[in-house]
Amino acid sequence: MATSGSTADIKGISTDIDLLRALCGAPAPTGFEAPAQEVLRRRLEGKAQAQADPLGNLWAEVPGEGAPHVVVTAHNDQIGLIVTYVDEHGFVFFDVVGGVDNQLLPGRHLVIHGPKGPVDAVVGRKPTHIIPKDERGKAPELHDQFMDIGASSREEALERIRVGDPVTFEAPFLALSGGRYGSPAFDNRAGVYVAFRALEHYRAQPAAAKLTALATVHEETTFMGAKAMARRLDADVIVVVDVDFASEDPSVDPKKLGGEVKLGCGPVIHRGAGGNLAITDYAIQLAADEGIPVQVKAMPGATQTDAEELMSSGRAATLSFSIPVRYMHSPLEVMQPDDAEAGALLAAALTRRLAKDWTPELFVPRA
Repeated sequence: MATSGSTADIKGISTDIDLLRALCGAPAPTGFEAPAQEVLRRRLEGKAQAQADPLGNLWAEVPGEGAPHVVVTAHNDQIGLIVTYVDEHGFVFFDVVGGVDNQLLPGRHLVIHGPKGPVDAVVGRKPTHIIPKDERGKAPELHDQFMDIGASSREEALERIRVGDPVTFEAPFLALSGGRYGSPAFDNRAGVYVAFRALEHYRAQPAAAKLTALATVHEETTFMGAKAMARRLDADVIVVVDVDFASEDPSVDPKKLGGEVKLGCGPVIHRGAGGNLAITDYAIQLAADEGIPVQVKAMPGATQTDAEELMSSGRAATLSFSIPVRYMHSPLEVMQPDDAEAGALLAAALTRRLAKDWTPELFVPRA
């Protein structure tokens, strides 16, 4: 369900499209997150000190004079592919990094990020005219697909690319109607935007609580970034921000998807088994008090985000909310950036309110 109003109704909201565009334009599949983390380093200059670990996680903080310590976190990796083999004719074979559907690849423009710079590639496929009738309309198996970079030999190809190079979809940032945009990387640069914009909003109006913004790595494959930070963080409250499936396009049945989720109606707060009920209801009430539209979605089990790994420390109350997107894990996802800005305002407001209300028992579950 959604609260009344939309993110466009928030007075004074100013979404930083340039930041979101820069984040989405950085090619950073799992294991190769450095370009997206570098966008954050540049953004933090003169505002907060960026810290990082050997795995690639990056974080920054606004110090506080007292409790609690609130961490707002999102994973900064995206789905992609990786070069596995180059044959004698210069054709390039690959495997997926994260959840890439092999049906989305034939005929697609991909970009290999080689040692000398980006290399354009086309995923080859037979023309329909010569595909046997019983194979038409079916995507070839992944091991039967290949990229064509125009090279005529293995040697020529290996002058531009290497085995182990990352591959991403071409990365336009399309301005659509109604204040919506298309990009292949909204999962989860939308969440990263929330975390680091929340840091900026809180820095502008700080309270006694400490706020840390964290961009994790390796979420699309192993959740390893969150696993490492669960041991490192000394947090009282953790807010995990990811993306969620919008239910409004003609191909989706909200009943089967788990509830109604719409673009432009604010971040989606997950209520149920995937988090702490007390902090969830606290956040829903806070959103109402602050006039920030949110949507509420039942969460019957695991969130399939970093939340489970971060909750495993057993110390921090964990809230999960997501930014609605259409066509998740596709070459072009669609979202409304105002939803992300509303999420950033919510996370900053939550930290300020907790500075007033905090006790160690505040979110301990009770009947």
